[in-house]
Amino acid sequence: MGDWNKNIKLLRILNNDHESKFATIEGEIEENEGEKKSAVLILEKTPFQLDDVVKLIKDNEQQFKVDFINDIYHKYTVEARSTCNDIKLAFVYPATPLHIKKYSKKQTCLISETNHCYETIVRPYIEKNQLNPQWVHNIVDGKSERERILLETDEFIVLPDIMWDGKAMESLHLLGFIKTHHIHSIRDLKSEHIPILESLLEKTTNFISSKYDISPKTIRAFFHYPPTFYHLHIHFTTLANRICGCEVERAHLVQDVIDHLKLKIDYYQTKTFYYKIDINDPLYKLLEENEQTKNGQ
Repeated sequence: MGDWNKNIKLLRILNNDHESKFATIEGEIEENEGEKKSAVLILEKTPFQLDDVVKLIKDNEQQFKVDFINDIYHKYTVEARSTCNDIKLAFVYPATPLHIKKYSKKQTCLISETNHCYETIVRPYIEKNQLNPQWVHNIVDGKSERERILLETDEFIVLPDIMWDGKAMESLHLLGFIKTHHIHSIRDLKSEHIPILESLLEKTTNFISSKYDISPKTIRAFFHYPPTFYHLHIHFTTLANRICGCEVERAHLVQDVIDHLKLKIDYYQTKTFYYKIDINDPLYKLLEENEQTKNGQ
């Protein structure tokens, strides 16, 4: 697969986010035996670095096209031929229909998930249709990506998110994985898990603060619900990172989760969750049908 970029056929843009400078593209690769398999390319513009901008501005060969000049306001279009144009590229191959759905642009709405809905509708659906978490198990079991690990204990492991460049603090994004395979999401958390959550939060926050020379008060630690994959993990970002899924209808601060577990041992087994979901997701249709049945429609 070393020459995948020469063999891939690009089919369509799945998502193109102008605000975050992020795009995903569906591709197809024909293998030696003629079988065609899907792939997903994930592209993200890297943040600007001062040294690169200096080179861009000082480059005598650089072309600055004037868009307009009005009093003190000047606007130009620059065809950057420097590292200002660097792009991070992630590649998923072979990609399943679930990967295609994950990286496609979505039209979402808010739904409510009671514990009864979770046990009777959501959980059975997840067990049948979730993305394969084997790649996570390979990491926590020490079978792959050992060179990327930043922090490890007997209970958890921390490494950079695949799309963080390791340089720009504004987009800092680390993932903390619980090593046990049996805690899938915050729905499974009980008060007995408080010590490991407190340990992961404290040790990782102190590690990030020390390694990257930033204040602990600028570090955000949170869970996603629902998560992209069902193996319990925590996202660590800076407060400046706004494209990490930290919106209120998805993110749950680790400190809040710990406090809730201290108040009630089965808080997350009884709580009703409100979150956004793709209206084309089959799970949305199942939840809507259940709501209509409950209301006698």
